[in-house]
Amino acid sequence: MSAKDGQRHAAELRRLQDRKKELEDALGRLARDESDAEEVLELAKEVELLEEQVATARAAVQSQENDMTKKEPANPPVDVRKAAAANRQAAERQLDELAKSIQQPGETFEKAYSRALDTDMGRSLMMTRDDAQELERGGVTSMHLADARKSLAR
Repeated sequence: MSAKDGQRHAAELRRLQDRKKELEDALGRLARDESDAEEVLELAKEVELLEEQVATARAAVQSQENDMTKKEPANPPVDVRKAAAANRQAAERQLDELAKSIQQPGETFEKAYSRALDTDMGRSLMMTRDDAQELERGGVTSMHLADARKSLAR
């Protein structure tokens, strides 16, 4: 065996060791991705629950607004505001959890949070949070806007 053959075998061994390391890293990422996927499914279920709670709160506000139209300006009662505040806080926690679940090693939380907002779930959570915040303030929600659009389209 010549020195050239030895160098070729050593280079091949290095290439194979590098490839083994790449495959081990990919396997580790795959396991982490599977864990993340399970967490994302749990978050999706919680988002659905939050959306249901927001819909219930919207219906309560709408009912209160209809009842209060004759008496005074439409201000949701304190209990609806408290429910909206709780829903807003829950949506904010879910956004934080989503960002943590997709955060890559060495990535800042802020960067992961920004990426989380670009997902369908992140957008849904932001809309839920925004609607809950508007309900809390007695403002206009996306449901109000959708109703207004429908009435304009008629």
